[in-house]
Amino acid sequence: MTDPQAFYDTLADSYHLIFEDWERSIARQGDALAAILTERWPLPDRLVLDAAVGIGTQALGLALRGFRMIGTDLSTRAVARAKREAVGRGVSMTLVAADFRFLPFTSGCADIVIACDNALPHLLSLRAIAAAISELRRCVRPGGGIVISMRDYATPPPPGTVELRPYGEREWNGRRVVAEQEWHWQGPTYRLVLRVRPVDGDTASVVEAATTYFAVPIKDILGLLTDVGLRDVRRLDGPFYQPLLVGTVPAV
Repeated sequence: MTDPQAFYDTLADSYHLIFEDWERSIARQGDALAAILTERWPLPDRLVLDAAVGIGTQALGLALRGFRMIGTDLSTRAVARAKREAVGRGVSMTLVAADFRFLPFTSGCADIVIACDNALPHLLSLRAIAAAISELRRCVRPGGGIVISMRDYATPPPPGTVELRPYGEREWNGRRVVAEQEWHWQGPTYRLVLRVRPVDGDTASVVEAATTYFAVPIKDILGLLTDVGLRDVRRLDGPFYQPLLVGTVPAV
C-alpha cells in the first residue's frame, strides 16, 4: 500500500480542498454519522475507531459530538495534520499511523469501527478487501458495528477512458486555486490523479498526486460484511455524501 501512502502524504496539507467548505463538511458528516451510530448501537460511552482517519474529517465531527475516538491512517503526514486539527479544536483523540489491514490494537478494542471516504477500494482485489474487513471486524466488541462509506461505482467504461471531475475553485493560502480529479480507466481499476493548481497558472505551485482504485461494486462489499459474521448488513442512502454500508457484530 505504498502508493496510497505517498498519495495522502503529498495531499495532507491540501486534502480539505476537495470539500467546498471543510468546516461545514466536518459538522455535516459528524451529525449524520452520530445519528446513525446512536440509533443502531445505543451503547454507553461509545469508543469509535476510525481506521481511515485521514486528516480527520469524520473523526473530528464525531469527537465534537462527544464520541471517544481513536484513529489510524497509512499516511503519517495525514495523521500529523489530524492531530493538529484536533488540538486546534480542543478535542482529544488517540491517532497513530497504521495500515488498516494490520491494526495495532487488541481484539474487541472498540464499540464501532468506521472506514469512510472510499478507503477500501484502495485495495485492488476482493481478497485484499476481505482481509481488511476481517481486521476491522476483529477490532469490534460484541454488540458493536462497522460503518463503511464508498463510491457507488457504475460499470467501468472502456480501458483508456479519461474522466475529468472538477471540484471547482477554492481559496487556499491567500490565492485562488482549482481542485480537480482525473480518472484514467484501466479496466476494473482506474488511476486517479488529484491536482490542486493556482488559477493564475503558476505551474511551480501545482500540487499533484496519483493512486489506483478498484471500482468494486457495493453488493460485493455487502457480501463480504456478511461473510465475516455481521448481522443486519445493509446499505444506507441519503444521510451521508456516499452510500454507507453497515453491519452489527452479534452480541455474546
